Amino acid sequence: MLLSANMIRVHDIFGVRGMLDVFAKAGFEGVDFNNDIPEFYTAEHDRAFYRELGNCAREKGIAICQAHAVYPPSFLDDEERTARRFEEIVQGMQNAADLGAPMIVVHPCTHLDCTVDGNFEKMYQCNLSFYRRLIPYAKEFGIKIAIENLRRAAVTNMPDALCRLYDELNHPAFTICLDVGHCFLHGVDPATAIRTLGHRLVKGCLHIHDNMGAADEHTLPYYGKIEWESVMKALADIGYEGNFNYEASGFIKDVPQELRPDGLAFMARVGHYLISRFEYYKKNQ
Repeated sequence: MLLSANMIRVHDIFGVRGMLDVFAKAGFEGVDFNNDIPEFYTAEHDRAFYRELGNCAREKGIAICQAHAVYPPSFLDDEERTARRFEEIVQGMQNAADLGAPMIVVHPCTHLDCTVDGNFEKMYQCNLSFYRRLIPYAKEFGIKIAIENLRRAAVTNMPDALCRLYDELNHPAFTICLDVGHCFLHGVDPATAIRTLGHRLVKGCLHIHDNMGAADEHTLPYYGKIEWESVMKALADIGYEGNFNYEASGFIKDVPQELRPDGLAFMARVGHYLISRFEYYKKNQ
């Protein structure tokens, strides 16, 4: 299992190429590329830029193992802005493919609150249409679209709802991104969510971070209340084949810039420890 992390609070200090050296030195093997940073979901860089950057990463032993598309993909009563955002998501998909990423997280539409009566089915049908429109681009670029579980007001708020959407889309262009911190924040046991998703998650991806159950802190495992031993056992039990990918930059957000490489090195040590627990359960099922 490869250890990776997203770029937030690293790229802005060390630059897009410098961060590759920082991650590699800290003990990471991959990067989750944030196409939700404005410079990367617009046409500021050409395709040669992303191809060269992907080659640079590989030369340093860093895989661009997954990516983020810009969020959100829809806006209430603003068709022009929604259309522009769709184009920016497609741009991010192409960028990620040129980098060599096998998948990109594309968040569901969230312009209506699904906790309000009648809105869930409206948003469910909206998201079916939205994701189906992305299929030709996924085929063209050779990249998978990972659908993430989001906050309580979103159509993918619960594992059963995420399963329903994935199953009805029923297309090889799609996979699942399980955000472990979001599960816990919304009162869902992450290990239970992993088992509910089952085979749908096996070739998908993860957003690994912790919280205390009240706010989306995006901090390091063991700095919140998630029970990580059960998470790693559940991943082993379903035969998960993807990466162990951090979205835990909240852990270093208040750390002085000079100390961030040290913070990343500690994050990597924790990540490798958790991967060792996954390997233990995988061998002792």
